[in-house]
Amino acid sequence: MEILYAIRHKGKIALLLLIIIFLGIFSSQTYNDNISKIGDSFSEVYSDRIIAQDYIYKMVKILHKVEFVLSQPFTDDLEKKILFTADDRLEISLLLENYEHTKLTAKEKVIFNEFKNNILVMIAFEKKYLNEHNYDVRENIFKSQTYYLNQSLNQLDKLSEIQISRVKDLNEKSQKSVSFSTLLNQFDWALLIIIGIAIQMLIFSSKSSKPKQPQNQFLN
Repeated sequence: MEILYAIRHKGKIALLLLIIIFLGIFSSQTYNDNISKIGDSFSEVYSDRIIAQDYIYKMVKILHKVEFVLSQPFTDDLEKKILFTADDRLEISLLLENYEHTKLTAKEKVIFNEFKNNILVMIAFEKKYLNEHNYDVRENIFKSQTYYLNQSLNQLDKLSEIQISRVKDLNEKSQKSVSFSTLLNQFDWALLIIIGIAIQMLIFSSKSSKPKQPQNQFLN
């Protein structure tokens, strides 16, 4: 009888210890997952958002130079109507390639492709403009560039807004991960304390409630 009673208490204690081990494994895995998510968020903020915003800023600078040229009255002087210098074309080509390699959202990819196409059209129109000998045709080509320029600047504004919105989303996700980890940690400690108290109660209960061996009355 005493053996069965001891086994029953030891079984309860073993079960509680098993719960503690499982809780420790679960908490450790959850903590590592949250740390990984926060690390990924910070990595994306820098490599895919801050860097992308820098690319946008540099492309805006180039297009503002184009905007200045287009704002001037049209003349037959080809040298004064060059929108993209050789350096500009090289730089914007590298910026487009680098931006395309960042992590794009679905909406961002659509806007970027539209922007890229507009830039390619503007460069193609400029080549046609420089090779055209008819004054009126050159003037029409030159004026049509304004439409593509406005479209391109508007698309860069949208891309910039996406960077800000994405950083905000990543920050909120990181805050939720931190809050969840903190809550889980508090829950772990509370459960460990409760289990610890339960184990102590079982130990003391097993000592105080242990069945006494019946005394042989013939020994008195």
